[in-house]
Amino acid sequence: MDPVPLPRLHFSPRAGQVDEIYGVTREDGRYRLYYANAGGLGEAVSDDLVIWHEQAVSGAPGPGVYFMRVPGEVVRASSSSPVLTVEPDLRDPYVWREADEWRMLLAGPDRIVQYRSSDSLTWEFASDLVAWEDARRPQLFPLGGAWVLLAGDAFAVGSYDGSAFTVAHRGVFGRGGFDHVVTFADAAGRRCALARLGDALSLPWILSVRSEHLLATPHPHLDPYLITGATGLTAAGGEVRDNGELILRMPPGGETLVLTDADIVEVTVEGVSGLGAARRSMPGFAGLRIARLA
Repeated sequence: MDPVPLPRLHFSPRAGQVDEIYGVTREDGRYRLYYANAGGLGEAVSDDLVIWHEQAVSGAPGPGVYFMRVPGEVVRASSSSPVLTVEPDLRDPYVWREADEWRMLLAGPDRIVQYRSSDSLTWEFASDLVAWEDARRPQLFPLGGAWVLLAGDAFAVGSYDGSAFTVAHRGVFGRGGFDHVVTFADAAGRRCALARLGDALSLPWILSVRSEHLLATPHPHLDPYLITGATGLTAAGGEVRDNGELILRMPPGGETLVLTDADIVEVTVEGVSGLGAARRSMPGFAGLRIARLA
């Protein structure tokens, strides 16, 4: 019996898996992925966001990489000492640079709060950003003339005045196998997304906003790897099927874009919010394929 093909472009550590993504930074012209696995803090580097090379953690990650070591303690990935002590029901720090200071979001059971810092080490409470039930891994960023708040598999498009976020439209983003989406800017300033797919990392996607929908398209660095056609896959009315078996349900829309790499399938639908992911029971060709389905 032939061996089951393995994904070629979906990164996973040699030992264990990507348990949580802490962040993606760009340093010295290379992208650095920081993640948690059974061995603690892990690092992988890439020149193009497609091919990742696992390596020992080198030096101190940039000031945007934070996580909760224990409930109530926010830790910089480059240090074991907490930079902020908060209520134990706050979690999932997200840090970004805004003008001349740093901002941090933390998620609570019914709200998202904001802290601020001038040096990324000493933090003070700034505001309640927005009421949000069961927020997970909140991320806030400008995109397409608006602001987008992404939290777990939900998103909102609206406005941000530095203190509060005002929701104009809500939607669902992640569908199927996506567990944790992280966003960042690439070298060209495009808002990118990577996600955790079980034990592996997704392919890179470019985010955009159109008619209050948060859309995703393949990163142009994927172009050299794409082969048109994915045998056995069909999409109609938002249902993606593998040789007749329903593997993913997406909202209906325009053209459905399907990327396959062995048993991993990633899907977007034109004009519809979100990414979808599934695993095929019978892996096919172990290379990256693309199918555009009406």
